[in-house]
Amino acid sequence: MMTYLKERNGPFASASILLASDSERHGNSIHQLLKEDGFAIDYAGSYSEIEDHIKGREFDVVLLEVTGEHAVEPAVDAALRVKRANAGQFVGYLADADLETSGLAGDAVFPRNTEKLRHALRRLLSEGVH
Repeated sequence: MMTYLKERNGPFASASILLASDSERHGNSIHQLLKEDGFAIDYAGSYSEIEDHIKGREFDVVLLEVTGEHAVEPAVDAALRVKRANAGQFVGYLADADLETSGLAGDAVFPRNTEKLRHALRRLLSEGVH
């Protein structure tokens, strides 16, 4: 489990994000970029590791990166497990535009483009997660 609570800094350091991905390479890259940008972010690695991270903890946002069509069903399953554990948990997907209508069940779909993602997360966290 990778936690960077002691390294939190920046305007969004009080907001906590959990990231999981079907691709370790992509997930690590996004995790590192958001961490360097001042976000307080934990990286669960795969979708199957999410439950270990959410037990006894609250996250403002759970992000599930979906790198392709093959990952839609496992990501949706992970989102449903998170929602069963906490119906009010905000669950967002990082997905390419062509996957936005592929049956993703969550609260939002964010762009996988890291610059657009940073702006979308800043906007969401500044407005408050509902």
